[in-house]
Amino acid sequence: MQAPDFSPPKMSLLAISLWALIVLVVVFGPLDVSSGAPKMTVGLDSKVAIKLLISGIAGLLGAYGLVTSAAVRQTMSTLPALGISIILLLVGLATPIAISNTSLPTTLINFGNLLFVVTALLTLKLHRVGLAILAGVAITALISLSLWYFVPAYGVFPELLAGGLVVERLSGTAHPNAVGRAMVLGLVLSLYYYRMQTLSILPAVCLAAMFALAAYLTLSRTAMVAGIAGLLVLYLDRIFTRTGVLVASLMLVVGLGGLASLYLAGTEDQLVGKVLSKISKTGDAEEITSGTGRSQIWTKAISLIKNRPVIGHGFSAAPTLMIDHSQATHNSVLHATLAAGVVGGVMMLGLMLWCVYLTTASDSLLIRCTAALVVIASLAEDAVLETFPGPITTIFLVCCIYPVIVRTKDQNKDANDAPPNGLLVRDLV
Repeated sequence: MQAPDFSPPKMSLLAISLWALIVLVVVFGPLDVSSGAPKMTVGLDSKVAIKLLISGIAGLLGAYGLVTSAAVRQTMSTLPALGISIILLLVGLATPIAISNTSLPTTLINFGNLLFVVTALLTLKLHRVGLAILAGVAITALISLSLWYFVPAYGVFPELLAGGLVVERLSGTAHPNAVGRAMVLGLVLSLYYYRMQTLSILPAVCLAAMFALAAYLTLSRTAMVAGIAGLLVLYLDRIFTRTGVLVASLMLVVGLGGLASLYLAGTEDQLVGKVLSKISKTGDAEEITSGTGRSQIWTKAISLIKNRPVIGHGFSAAPTLMIDHSQATHNSVLHATLAAGVVGGVMMLGLMLWCVYLTTASDSLLIRCTAALVVIASLAEDAVLETFPGPITTIFLVCCIYPVIVRTKDQNKDANDAPPNGLLVRDLV
């Protein structure tokens, strides 16, 4: 009599392909190794050709999942997936009057990526999808830091600020803001998998230190704040223990005492000015109070939206229309609205509110902490629905889609114990 086999199930060829493609999407999506600080442009070269190949294969696997799996089709009919699809449909309708001829390809790439992420979640489970994203951002960190230290011509982004001041920021694989977002995502994921005992302490510490160093060198304040938000949610249960509350209370008492003494001495204005000047790149407190120029950028974006409120300007319009305003809307809702019109902006706002809800309501700690990171990153950056989806867009789709997959799975289990055709929803847990 043959002994029963208790070894974990092996990954199928489809699962291995999906896992590897997630890594490639995360690494190559934002990849733009260049010297200096070039303008944002999209042209057909070897890098773009590789991205198109990866996006094409991912889209084909997503389409395969849609055709063969009832679970994928059912997931695509849920509200979050429909919201994303509506945004992309509206951008597609703007194609005849789109500012950039890359708008339609970008739309198709993002829709293919949506199908790909849904298929990957149903095949790999959330745990493995998160590990693939972690592997991708780890590769990005290694490349970026290597270029920063050994090939600074490609690893250093010289940002020209007011008064002719040049600030050196880590880039290497993409714009420093994009690299910064990837690094804080890697930091949150590495500590999450340490908490889940998937990573032992040594690799977790090494990964966390690498991500923290790279994030700091990018000087991306939005990314750092987003990372802090993700970490706070990740360790919220530890913060609200008896010890955590005691430490927080002591810190609050000390802080309030210090502030009271400053107010009594009449030096509070000097302190505020010094703090703001320290966290600004130029040393000027006005840089922080003005949102590093975000208010002017948002005003310009809103004025452009008013010109086409129903049919938007299409994807990749900002690099042309906002060439004197940082070439981006610097807000994910405005980004969707500029591309797809007001209805598309409302859809994106709804998706962001869904992510806000998930930060406290999701049963998955991974979803809670990464949803918080995505929301904060999206407040001041075009963090999602990029030309070629990268790590933040991927985790955004995961956060939006995974909770409804779990809900659908529970409903199907209650209605019928038999699994759906194609990919098995029960494999998620």
